[in-house]
Amino acid sequence: MTKALEIWISAYGAKNEVGITRAELLTDTAELVKTAEYGNIENPSFLRVNKSGTRLYAVSEVEEHIDVDGDKAEGGQLASFPIDAETRKLGPGQYHPTHGAHPCHLSLTPEEDWLAVANYSGESIMLYPVRADERPGPPSIRFRHTGSGPDADRQQAPHPHSATFSPDGQYLFVADLGMDKIMTYARDTEGSQWVAHDATSLEAGAGPRHLVFHPSGKALYAVNELNSTVTHFAYEEGKLTREETISTLPSSFAGESWCAEIAVSPDGRFLYVSNRGHDSIGVLAVDESGKLSPAGYVSTRGKFPRHFALSPDGQWLIAANQNSDSVVLFRIEPQSGLPVFAGAELTVSKPVCVVIR
Repeated sequence: MTKALEIWISAYGAKNEVGITRAELLTDTAELVKTAEYGNIENPSFLRVNKSGTRLYAVSEVEEHIDVDGDKAEGGQLASFPIDAETRKLGPGQYHPTHGAHPCHLSLTPEEDWLAVANYSGESIMLYPVRADERPGPPSIRFRHTGSGPDADRQQAPHPHSATFSPDGQYLFVADLGMDKIMTYARDTEGSQWVAHDATSLEAGAGPRHLVFHPSGKALYAVNELNSTVTHFAYEEGKLTREETISTLPSSFAGESWCAEIAVSPDGRFLYVSNRGHDSIGVLAVDESGKLSPAGYVSTRGKFPRHFALSPDGQWLIAANQNSDSVVLFRIEPQSGLPVFAGAELTVSKPVCVVIR
């Protein structure tokens, strides 16, 4: 029997358009097959699926929404959908306000007892306790950021772009593109509250966007959207120490480009970033100390790769090309770590996030 990996893809679009697509990757034949499409959610810009595969979480990246009473309300929404264990179909969604405009990222603690949302234009982070039935409870903790950066167009105010929990779930790291900082929040001893803990500065104008921990738990990497770099931090018990910053682009490239997503291979040997403009996946080799060196650049065979995902075994990469309406499959070459086009792609309007499980 052909082994299939489950794929979830989200896309920008109106509420009456397809926002979430389910697909399967048939690994024996390297095929991508759509199995279902869903609407009724506007601009679902980021997705997460829980470990058991029974619930999908999404943010609706909007400035305002219609609440349960039919009234217009400020800010975006957090949506939660049950996934049927047999049919893999989505059930009716549950919605909570994010109390901030344009939520663009969400994450769960490893224990899946807290969920965090980053409100890009809302200049804030919202935390939700997750109930035993896997549904988020009402938003209970909010942190607002203050500050700016040197880029007058993009850094006139705080812009939290992602919220990433530490491997032990005790700390939350927020990449703020507008402030050139990573803000750290800590869980209290009872686990019922979060408090401000630390702030780590990056280079002026860097614009940190997304974060990823090395599998060793000893390093954190920030992809910086505005200057197309990755910054490597040593990590220990909630403390970040900046080690190095390296470009995600080839030295020969002189055009405009902005980084988007970042991921590390399961074995920790390679780091991947997407370059929008250069329209590539940049591959960086990771040595035993966590330091980085360029390993290659591979076209995503489309325009503006806002997101990509690695399969849990690290053998596959799927890139979402937002401006060419394509989702493209690559096989990872095990020695070099480079993605190699696997001959398959799907047409999805304005794809912006991919989950592989």
